Amino acid sequence: MTRTNGSGAFPISVDKTGQRRRCLSFSDDESGSMIIFGLYLFMAILLIGGISVDVMRNEFERLKLQNTVDTAVLAAADLDQRLDPESVVRDHFSKAGLGEQLNTVSVSENINSRTVTATSSIDVNTLFINALGVSSLSAMSSGTAREDISDIEISLVLDISGSMGSYGRMANMQDAANHFIDTVLSDERSISSGGEVSLSIVPYSTQVNMGPDVLDEMNLWMRNPYSNCVDLESQDFDNTAVPTAWRRQTGHFDPFSRTSPPSSLVCRTDSGAQATTITENKSLLKSQINALSPGGNTSIDIGLKWGAALLDPSFRDIADEMIENDRIDDVFDGRPYDYNRPNSMKVLVVMTDGENTTQYTLNDAYNQGDSDVWGRQYSNGTWRYSVNAQEYRNQDRDSTWWEDWYLPRYDAWSNSRDGGDSDSNRLSYQELWANMSIGYNAYYNWYRQYNNANTYYDWYYAPYSTVSAQTKDNRMRQICAAAKDQGILVFSVAFEIDDDDAILLRECASSPNHYFDVDGSDIVYAFSAIASTINQLRLVQ
Repeated sequence: MTRTNGSGAFPISVDKTGQRRRCLSFSDDESGSMIIFGLYLFMAILLIGGISVDVMRNEFERLKLQNTVDTAVLAAADLDQRLDPESVVRDHFSKAGLGEQLNTVSVSENINSRTVTATSSIDVNTLFINALGVSSLSAMSSGTAREDISDIEISLVLDISGSMGSYGRMANMQDAANHFIDTVLSDERSISSGGEVSLSIVPYSTQVNMGPDVLDEMNLWMRNPYSNCVDLESQDFDNTAVPTAWRRQTGHFDPFSRTSPPSSLVCRTDSGAQATTITENKSLLKSQINALSPGGNTSIDIGLKWGAALLDPSFRDIADEMIENDRIDDVFDGRPYDYNRPNSMKVLVVMTDGENTTQYTLNDAYNQGDSDVWGRQYSNGTWRYSVNAQEYRNQDRDSTWWEDWYLPRYDAWSNSRDGGDSDSNRLSYQELWANMSIGYNAYYNWYRQYNNANTYYDWYYAPYSTVSAQTKDNRMRQICAAAKDQGILVFSVAFEIDDDDAILLRECASSPNHYFDVDGSDIVYAFSAIASTINQLRLVQ
């Protein structure tokens, strides 16, 4: 090939073979192709990561919005607060900096409930996926809270054993119980509230005094006119019902002291010791709380049994009779409700400062019939006794000894009843134990006749039997399980007790969150927390 220029022609040599080789080499070269793929992959990763960031930002804002909704509707639905419910919701959103995100607020109220619903939404600007044409993501939240305590039944089971008299425990417990009453029965839920909340108080020590109205409706034998407790049997703790089978009325006797009259009865008769059943009368309840006093052994199992029984539908027949006799207000007609009744709740609260201890029961032979003691009460209230010891007179004396009567007040023998007083009367065993303790009778009426220790112990131990603490622990486990099986919400308060002693209480509670271990005045906070939990609102949506 020849190429010319303006000055003339000159030859140009072209290597066609080399040119072809270079073209083929360039077309076959693949170096750098992975860089392009990597760039595409990197852009995809950035896009996916950006989407994740935008989604997480959106979820964070939604959770923030939902928390504000939940808090606002809970506060607004509280029946105890006096502010306008809608204003409460709007105030919560405003203080959270979300006032513009609140969409709607609706409030529904009646005499014993309030329901508050709120909806809200927010648009969250995107940082990455706006490149795909999505400039924002919407976050929405809503919530409904309702307070309705219209059908709550509560049994407050309180330890009033002797140890409650130490270290100010009784005063602290009374303060806590009064705060509890104020919380669950606020002023607007007193007598005029129509019976939405009922409260029973079950004080317990060695026994539980349920009062004559309850005992009169039960199948009982060995009846006495002095006190009102029942000797329950082990099978009674397998369930929450009031026993329908025949049971023995607890004997009216004092196995603890050596006094006349008896001073420490198994079934206490003081006003504070009798159970108060199904009421919303704050004055009545507080009067009983303030009348509580310490004394006796500890029977947590019996307290729990009666506390559960007052929540059990089987008590309804007794309650109906008490309503008929004006012992329970007629607004509580139909209580205790069935366990499966909608919109109702049963709560059992038990507290103790110790563990189960020995329980005493009077043997049948010493709970009926006539004793060998005669007595007469004088105008000044004092008693004089004579013991017909004829069958014992020859234990240490000549068989010709003819003085059959022992006179305890003189520590002397006589040939006539009460030294010639013909107005004295033979006492039944129930009358005897109503006038003196087991120890007093054993010592003054029998031991001093011959100063014979065996005689004392015979008369001291023969009249009664005992139920061991171990048996009572098993009964406590049974009744706690039975109550929870029926859906009763069980709270337990261990008040200044050792960890080992608190095991049963911890097991009895519906959950670890329903168990409280407190000392001193902190019991007030425990009872307040329980009352607040009972009154607390539930998110229903």
